[in-house]
This record gives sequence, C-alpha cells and structure tokens, in this order.
Amino acid sequence: MPLTAMGLIFWPLSFLFFFRKDPQRLLELTLIGGVLQAAAVLVMGGLGLQPAMAPGMLFIAFMGLQLMLGVKFPAAGRVLKFCTPLLIAFSWALVGSIILPRLFEGVVLVWPQKLDDVATRVPLAPTRGNMTQDCYLVLDLVMFIMTIFFLTRREADPRRLYNAYLVGAALACVVGFWEMAHRLVGSIPFPKELLYSNPGWAVLDTQMSGPVPRINATFTEPSACATFLIGTLYSTVWCALRGYGNWATRVMIFLCTLCLLMTTSTTGYVAMIIGLALLIVYAILSRERRLFRRLMMFIAGGVLCMGVTTLALAAFAPDVIKAAAEVMLETQDKKQSASYEERTQKDADSYQLAFDTYGLGTGWGSDRSSSLLPGFLATIGVVGVLMLVVWNGSLFLKIYRTIKGAAGERSLDAWMIEATFTALLGRTVATLISGPVLGTMDFYVLLAMLVSALIRLQTRAGKQVRA
Repeated sequence: MPLTAMGLIFWPLSFLFFFRKDPQRLLELTLIGGVLQAAAVLVMGGLGLQPAMAPGMLFIAFMGLQLMLGVKFPAAGRVLKFCTPLLIAFSWALVGSIILPRLFEGVVLVWPQKLDDVATRVPLAPTRGNMTQDCYLVLDLVMFIMTIFFLTRREADPRRLYNAYLVGAALACVVGFWEMAHRLVGSIPFPKELLYSNPGWAVLDTQMSGPVPRINATFTEPSACATFLIGTLYSTVWCALRGYGNWATRVMIFLCTLCLLMTTSTTGYVAMIIGLALLIVYAILSRERRLFRRLMMFIAGGVLCMGVTTLALAAFAPDVIKAAAEVMLETQDKKQSASYEERTQKDADSYQLAFDTYGLGTGWGSDRSSSLLPGFLATIGVVGVLMLVVWNGSLFLKIYRTIKGAAGERSLDAWMIEATFTALLGRTVATLISGPVLGTMDFYVLLAMLVSALIRLQTRAGKQVRA
C-alpha cells in the first residue's frame, strides 16, 4: 500500500488534528480535500483513497471514541428521527446490492463500473463493484450522521466550515488557471504526479475544444470540475443577492465563472442557464423587491462586463474571439459527437434496466450510467428513487417552513441553510445533467451542515414558543 505525495500532506495533518482533539479542523480539511478528486493519499492495488477520506475517517474515529466514552449528544434522537427516510433509502440500497445481482444474475446486461477493461455491457453478476460502492455508501452515511452530531454541539463553528468550502473552490480555480497556462505555454511546469495520482480514475487532461484546451483542474475531467464549480457559483451568487456575502464571496463568483467557462463543459453551461432561470422565477414569485433589484443589477453588471471584455478582445486580441466562436460552435455540435451518443446510449440502457428488473433495479454498484437519474433507477430501482423523493420532499418542506418562520432573521443558521442548500442544489442539477453519482464525502458534509442548521433553528424557535 504505497503512500503518495498527496498522502504525505494529508495524513500528517489529519493525525495532528486528531491527536489535538480538533474535529472542527478535520471537517475543514475534508471539505478542502473534496476538490482533489483525481488524487490519492493511499494506493491499494488498483484503487486509490481520495484525500477527503483521510481526515474524514479520522473524524469518524474521533466521534466513535467520543460515543464509546459516554459523551452525550443531546440532539442525537432528533437527528435520527429527522433522517429516517434517508436511512431507509440507504438500507434498501445496501440490501439490494446483495440480493438483486443474484436475483437477476445473467438475465440482464449492465455497464460495469470500470470500462477500461470491457468497453461494452456485460451480464449482471455479483462483483467487487457492489462491495466497494457499499463501502463508500456506508462511509458517507456514517460521516453524514457523525457530522450532524458534532455540528449540533455549541463548540462547532459552521461559518469556518463554509469558509473552508470556499477555500477548496478557490484552490480548484487556481489549479485550473495554472493548468491552462501549462497547456498554452508548455514551459510552465504542472504537478500532474501530485494532482492526478489516483489509479482508480481515468484522468482526461488532454482534451481540446477547437483550438482551446479544456481544463479539469483537480478533477478527473472537465465536466466533473464544472459540476463542483456550479455548486460554488450557485451558493456564492445566492449569498451575494441575499446580502450574506462579503468581498471573498464576490471574488469567488468571478473566479468560479471564469474557471467554469474555461472547462468548456456543456454540463456547466446548461446548469448556469438553469440557475439563472431559477433565480428569475424565484424573484418574480417571491415578490421580494430587494432581491429582484439586486438580481437585475447583477445581470446588468454581468452583461456589461461581457460587453467590455468582448470589445477589448476584439480590438487587441481578435484571435481570442475567433477561438471563442469555434468553442461555441463545437459546444452546439456536441449532440452529433460520438461521446454524446455513447452517454445517451448508456442512459437509455439504464432506463431499460429499470423495466427489465420490474422496477427493483440491479443492485447498488452493478451499473454505471452517464447521468444521475437513470443510474438510480437502474441500481436502486423505482422503490429506492421514491424513498429519496420522500426524503428530499420532506427536507425541502422543512427548509421552507423554517426559513418562512424565521423571516427577517439574519442569523448564522439562516445563512448556512441558504448557502449549503444552494451549493447542494447546484451540484445536484449538474449531476442530473451529466454525472453518475453524488457519492463524495464533502457532499455529505455540506448536507450535514444544512440539516444541523435546520435542527438548531427549529430548536431555538421551539424554545422561544415555549417561553
């Protein structure tokens, strides 16, 4: 089990915070490590342990020791009750990963988790993919629950966690700019061995869009980079419009937008348009004049900046305008590309699997689609998807009621609810467009930040009512 260069950074820091009894720092390091998805801190055969898992597993170990030593978490019962629909959905996925591949073994064809060895569908059978995906699922679920337990304690500081999330996004943007400079000017060194050290992933870092290099920063491919940046962009734009943001938030809006454009990812572009449409619809339906006015000023400022930049480039660097036009034309023609047809075929096959297995699915980890919804339908089936719909519906309802009940309150918890919800919404929208899974540990830390803020706000409101 060789230790990588990235491991020499993350493991010492993780153990340092563990022995200093500082779980807050472990969570912050998990969020920062979440952007280094193409790297590994430990290599085991053909699998690499992602950087976020080093502090994440030590955080779980620390919280487990706390529970064994009798440390009380007053909100534990309420947390488990709140998350019951999600726990049932996860249990169904785990049980299904054991039963369903054996129930439908050899009956249907699936796309395997690793396409490098077999570039076609194979007969369904229990594989190592079921076990590894189950391990990731259990690890993410335990991390989610333990993070909520910690964040409902007084010593937790969710503001620092959100700042760590922005630091991770800034790191991804800086690496993206560095990669672009390296691709354009070959003499500039770029630490590929450090950032792309995970043998379990195929890193697509040589793609081009017309004459322009496509960047993937610290991620495995440009669309994965765009998916992460969309979440940050949704969150920072919303915080700025709602008046929660500061200068760092505005800087992140600029950096994320610029880096997102450099990925030339259709997923990112479509998700940006969807986000703008959702903002306009919400501003109209909510009838919040201040929000609508800020949104119009934001759109006008963006259009003005694009106009000035275009004029400046047309005058001093006309080749850039030509390259941008070629990129846009290639983006529009992606529906005729072989990769688009391949992804579409995978999604169509995954939808068909839901019918062929009578809505039960093939089992978690058995099939790998190109997008999130067909992947869920093919693996956990209609039953599992309905459970997730119930959980998300109840979560949205609680968010709406809590925010409405705390109307006008500019508390830290209200800020965290809106900031984390929009970050999760952005990543989910992008993954629904083009992304097979949501199974990264930093995603569940953000979800835990949202749920814990909801619980704290509801608890405080209940105390005020009783008083």
